[in-house]
Amino acid sequence: MLLIKNARQVVSPHPSEVPLSGERLGDLNILSKTDIAIEDETIVEIGHNLDYPDAIILDASDMVVVPGFVDPHTHMVFAGSREHELMWKLEGKSYQDILAEGGGIMRTVNETRAASEDELKEQSLKRFRQAVKHGTTTIEIKSGYGLDLDTEIRQLQVAKWLGEQGLAEVVSTFMGAHAFPSDVSREQYISLIIDEVLPAVKDLAEFCDVFCEKGAFSVEESRVILEAAKNFGLQPRIHADEFDNIGAGDLAAEVKAISADHLVVSTKETFRTLKNAGCIGILLPGTPLSTLSDEFANARKMVASNLPIALATDCNPNCYTESMQFIQQLAVFRMGLTPAEALTASTLNAALALGRKDRGCISEGKRADLLIMNIPDYQHIVYHFGINHVKNIIIGGKLID
Repeated sequence: MLLIKNARQVVSPHPSEVPLSGERLGDLNILSKTDIAIEDETIVEIGHNLDYPDAIILDASDMVVVPGFVDPHTHMVFAGSREHELMWKLEGKSYQDILAEGGGIMRTVNETRAASEDELKEQSLKRFRQAVKHGTTTIEIKSGYGLDLDTEIRQLQVAKWLGEQGLAEVVSTFMGAHAFPSDVSREQYISLIIDEVLPAVKDLAEFCDVFCEKGAFSVEESRVILEAAKNFGLQPRIHADEFDNIGAGDLAAEVKAISADHLVVSTKETFRTLKNAGCIGILLPGTPLSTLSDEFANARKMVASNLPIALATDCNPNCYTESMQFIQQLAVFRMGLTPAEALTASTLNAALALGRKDRGCISEGKRADLLIMNIPDYQHIVYHFGINHVKNIIIGGKLID
């Protein structure tokens, strides 16, 4: 048993099995001078002056306890890096320009295909450990840097292996529809996904994602893939409205996607459509930062539209960060969320965007995924930026070294 003693603040969204939106997004439960008792994987008691004689004591005096962060959108399993593209961006080349010249996704596809499974494990584990070190206790990982049967499977197998390392829980997403490989036609590749890859990965992933965008997959191509994925038991999610509004957000609502991610150029009408469909908007403020763009998703309009939102790192070779603390900071300073809204979007709502109802808040009976942070007030997560505030990490009731 673990017993967290005398936390200066225990800060959490209120328990909910549906994502919070509107005014409720920023409504936190804040307790002072509070203890938390943990038995096995579960929070069993929250109160004052708790006494469990056999418990391991964690003194949280002058510190803040928050739920573990949930990162619901990453591309963390890949090989190589693309630091050279930073200079191209500074020269004015767009994401699409770099992709058209064989950089971007295709550069990483080639490096990931060439890597052995051991090399892929070694590189991905370093990133995975950094994510946990910065407070991520549940993490979604997509494939999509294979674009062939063998490498897509290998990526998902590595993601599964990461989840077996006794650190954060991994939730896997198949994303073979990330780009089109150059050696087959569009029609042939879509047929490959539907006829060969989906049957092979259905037991390695919970979700299927598609990059629905100009220069990537059209609305109709995305619809065909996602409907096929549902037949194999994979729940849809969509990269939507990142650069151009071609109707991807509306498609997310149509196919009952659990989330629509990016939403940079979405309209208020799309926000309402997504809300009515029960879809969560996942915002990725690191991505426009990494492309030197000043156009961030309009989080304030989403809140005003009562669309539930979550935050994620989008960790990948283009947007290279594992830190959900940094993402909350960007969400506040560049998208106008309050620190309270950013915390809910990084915990409870992010957990629900992965179908995890047992975590994301601090409440008796919930899974004990907790962070003890060396700060005097929860707002310092974003107010004091650029450093790691995490002192202790508890995942599934276990103290992580």
